[in-house]
Amino acid sequence: SYFGDLNISIKVASNRAYLDMCRTMKFNKLKVITDRRKLRDKVNIMFETEIKKLTSGSKKNSDDFNNWHGEVCENMKNLYEEKGIKLTYGQSQKWINMTIKYLYLFGGYAFDCVFEYLHIPIDNCILNVANEKLGIDKPKTAWSKWDEKQYHNYQNEIKSKIKIAPLCWEFENWLNEAQKEAQKVKK
Repeated sequence: SYFGDLNISIKVASNRAYLDMCRTMKFNKLKVITDRRKLRDKVNIMFETEIKKLTSGSKKNSDDFNNWHGEVCENMKNLYEEKGIKLTYGQSQKWINMTIKYLYLFGGYAFDCVFEYLHIPIDNCILNVANEKLGIDKPKTAWSKWDEKQYHNYQNEIKSKIKIAPLCWEFENWLNEAQKEAQKVKK
């Protein structure tokens, strides 16, 4: 029920990931909800194509994956820019990375051919746990305002300090951090 109809897994994963990210957006001119939905639907259609490319086995190494990831993020940013809305690299990474994470958790996509290259969805929980467990300083700029260079520098710093696939590290650490944050809110 959290996601909806899992028979349309890319759409429901993307829509949930969008909700995880969109709190950080400013829609300015695009106030009408139906216009926002149409724009989100365009991204969902793009994800349908791009996820198939990703799982096809054509991404042979980390550079191939990073190039694919960068192109998807730029395409998302361009779709929004056409409507006068700024979507940052930080926001777009959260959307695509959370979509991939949810698809993996649903079990419909194994991402076997690229799993070791998948990126960690960066958010405040990850910034906190990476600081606490890996000694990585929290950036002064909010993740939602990051450009591509800031994002990749941070991903690379995490990767240099862990010995497992990045998404596995995220699975092991994100939930505990989110629960700690929720306890702080309750107090």
